[in-house]
Amino acid sequence: MSREWQNAEVKSPHLAQPVSVIAVKEVPYIPNGNRLQNLNIYLPRTSKTAGLVATTLTAIPILDTPGRRPRWHVHVHGGAWRDPQLSATSIEAAVAHAFAEGLSEDTWSGPIDAIISINYTLSPFPTHPTLPYEPTTSHHSDPAREATHPAHIQDVLHAFALLRSLGLTDRSYILSGHSCGACLAFQAALEQPQHWGLERVPAIPQPAALVGLNGLYDLPELVHGLGDTHAQLKDVYANLLTIAFGAEEDKWPAASPARVDPVQLAKRLRDGRAPPLVLVDQSSQDQLVPMNQMERMKQQLDKVRGLRTVRGNRCVGVHAAPWEEGYIIWESVKDILKLLAE
Repeated sequence: MSREWQNAEVKSPHLAQPVSVIAVKEVPYIPNGNRLQNLNIYLPRTSKTAGLVATTLTAIPILDTPGRRPRWHVHVHGGAWRDPQLSATSIEAAVAHAFAEGLSEDTWSGPIDAIISINYTLSPFPTHPTLPYEPTTSHHSDPAREATHPAHIQDVLHAFALLRSLGLTDRSYILSGHSCGACLAFQAALEQPQHWGLERVPAIPQPAALVGLNGLYDLPELVHGLGDTHAQLKDVYANLLTIAFGAEEDKWPAASPARVDPVQLAKRLRDGRAPPLVLVDQSSQDQLVPMNQMERMKQQLDKVRGLRTVRGNRCVGVHAAPWEEGYIIWESVKDILKLLAE
């Protein structure tokens, strides 16, 4: 694990050439943590940011006018809380689009100065086709793949504690998540850390906006409310949720962002502790998540007085398209920036 900036390249299937960036990867947010308790930070490559190479991360750089907000984008990846092949680097196609657009003659004029992607401890995945892991039967131990709720969200909150120490402040960033990463992002932004069993970790800085793409928001309904389009996935969801959240289904609602208390969330919003703008988007072609997950989340948020909730229109194609294609995440961020500028 490192805290030194380095030269790197990121790629998107929609860009002809790799994009040069400055990055610091696998920055630990818990002392002596496991190999996934870390995060990545990406910057556009200019002569100014190139000067950071081989120096130690001390703060998230500001590349433009200090008063401009939000200037950063924080993302939480998906993978059903368990996929060992999906990590913080899955944001890199979106990074490529973001940092290919705003660079002109070594001058950075893009709307986002840094993109941050959070790793977190995963749950076991005994039936993974190539990297199966089950703590009681595997012939090795891997603490990075032994999480049970609320360990995933606790990791994300610890990551935000580090980011706060690096300069993340209220409304200085947009928070996004894809799939279960949307669940984690919404858990972090809509509830206090105490709700997740953390008494000494501060609440995350208030996001300027919150974005959920192809998200999982209502855990019980992933088993009992999939509808005709996704009914064949009932046993798959029952299995992964039992491993990730425990066998007691009566505890799943408390972990579901779509069951958030609208009155309590309105109070948090008035107190400046919840995002004032939320965008939810869902592909109608998603083979893994039904449209009603987004609809339930939006219906609950629409009950929150003072909260602006918007339905996005960028998500198309299969479930993984937002991170695989890159531009879907980035265009969603630009949509948010336009809404914030209104």
